[in-house]
Amino acid sequence: MTLEEKVEIFIKELENNIQENIPRVQNQFLIDYGWSEFDPLREEISRCLICDFCQAAITLTNHLLENFLKTMLIYNDKSCIDKTQDIRKSFNAGIEKYNDKNLIETIGYAKRLGIISKEDSQILIKYKDDFRNAYSHADKKKTFKDLKLPTQEISFNKDLKYEIGELENSNLFELLFAHGFAQALLSKKTAFEYFIKVDEIIRSSLKKFENQNQI
Repeated sequence: MTLEEKVEIFIKELENNIQENIPRVQNQFLIDYGWSEFDPLREEISRCLICDFCQAAITLTNHLLENFLKTMLIYNDKSCIDKTQDIRKSFNAGIEKYNDKNLIETIGYAKRLGIISKEDSQILIKYKDDFRNAYSHADKKKTFKDLKLPTQEISFNKDLKYEIGELENSNLFELLFAHGFAQALLSKKTAFEYFIKVDEIIRSSLKKFENQNQI
């Protein structure tokens, strides 16, 4: 296949994906947060999903979530804001406090400060295993969990005659040769729901704090 042929196929796939996927994330794509800290990621994730780049969308949603939690913690922890400094340095203490925290810690801090609700924190803790650890940490047990794949063993004797074993259900996480395609297919079933829920949590949090004039 030539480069021109492959590009032509790619463009046709994009056209089909765009038509099918835009309705699924049209609100997330069209409606800004109004926050420069988060809107570039929201925009890029939306475009990935519209183009059906679902694994990329999941890893970017992981980043959006962690970036959102850390940024909001820095902005809302009043004990870390130095109002005697100019804007370039007034958040330094918060950056030092939260910058290296892991996701489970930032979820806990965000819940205690009222940035997210208890219910949302429970959802995000589940997402930590299902998406952040599974994709960003390449933890295949977290990715595939108890999914199984029918397999058969083929063995050869010294005369190069082969025998086919019985059909068995094997753990997908153990079948390295199947991970690439399996993860790509699985991501198409989960990426939209993941981003839409994270987006919903972000919008709810931003609206609440803007209304309370706490940001």
